[in-house]
Amino acid sequence: MKHVGATLLALGLAAAAGAQSPPAPSGASTCIDCHVALDDSRISPPAKAFPGDVHARAGLTCASCHGGDPKAEDQDAAHDARKGFRGKPSPGQIPSLCGDCHADAARMRQFDPKLRVDQLSEYRTSGHGKALAKGDTAVATCASCHGAHGVLPVKDSRSPVHPTRVAQTCNRCHGDAALMTAHKLPSDVYAKYTRSVHFEALTKKGDLSAPVCNSCHGNHGAAPPQVGSVANVCGTCHATFAEQFRASPHQNAFAELGLPGCVTCHENHEIGHPVDAFLSDGAQSKCTSCHEAGSAGARAAAQMYDDLQELERETREARLALRHEAEAGMEVSKVEFELARADEALTKARADVHLAQPAVVRRATAEGLEIARTGKAAAARVRGERAFRRKGLFLSLGLIFVAITALVAKIRTLDRRHG
Repeated sequence: MKHVGATLLALGLAAAAGAQSPPAPSGASTCIDCHVALDDSRISPPAKAFPGDVHARAGLTCASCHGGDPKAEDQDAAHDARKGFRGKPSPGQIPSLCGDCHADAARMRQFDPKLRVDQLSEYRTSGHGKALAKGDTAVATCASCHGAHGVLPVKDSRSPVHPTRVAQTCNRCHGDAALMTAHKLPSDVYAKYTRSVHFEALTKKGDLSAPVCNSCHGNHGAAPPQVGSVANVCGTCHATFAEQFRASPHQNAFAELGLPGCVTCHENHEIGHPVDAFLSDGAQSKCTSCHEAGSAGARAAAQMYDDLQELERETREARLALRHEAEAGMEVSKVEFELARADEALTKARADVHLAQPAVVRRATAEGLEIARTGKAAAARVRGERAFRRKGLFLSLGLIFVAITALVAKIRTLDRRHG
């Protein structure tokens, strides 16, 4: 009796241990053979997908997550709760189940010492995690984004969390109008993102560093940036602009008005190409939404706009003039190379707009204007030289023609005398 009690106690401890952490991988598994053979649309696809899963390649088995006895051929034995069988986890159980390994530094070091182990704690701070903690199971968990049985490495382009696929993965939920309405969230975010410069850089230019959803919202700790932190978030990529914004009069003004920094002018998901016309009073104007016509702010915007337009026009005219001379065969490569500095000045001036200080923008455009006008002057000199050469050529041809004509006449005269 004493031995039976000890045995039962040992089994109870083993079951408790199995429920708390996944069993270590061990030998062959009958789970996949059985589930595939059943050809059940509910349980066969996961079994077929698992052999390609990153966890399977690391040596884990079905029992590592689902518990049970992977060596048993009898279903009841394989699904024995005393051996830790837990079956299909509910959405509320998934984060902790994944965290049994992924939040255990000692265990993760056995696979890759560089892997993060804070995903579970981050998830609990996210909008998804907080909603799940309140009993809302219609939110994303680990399996919603990474998958469950065919999990691929993030760097694998087929992975739903690869940079080229993250937005579509998020859109599976955030593009569901009914689901988003229930959570009081917009469902057109992905549609707007596909019209942005970030999406263009990612899909057309192949720039994998271009922002996707988790670049701004976080991944495991996903949440909207707070109003006061938008500039900090944008500044992780656009550092210069963020520093200029903090040094501008807009920093305090936006804070007082509760405006969220960068996205006030550039939008958040549908970020278009910035243009000088943002500073104008036309249809694309951003400044007029806050600054009334004739106000100090409106006049400052108009001055910056005019300065930028003047530099762009002068640079364009200089480049066209030099190109015309180059096509005519004149050597202007050195001047064209110097003209690139005017482009740099224009780029700097456009960045300086974020300081909202017209004098700073004018200093940058003045440097560019000097270079552009020097280029135009050089083109004019080359054009004059080309005209001079052309006149000299015509004069030379004329003299040659006169000489030839005189020579022919002389020869004819001599012929007649000797004839």
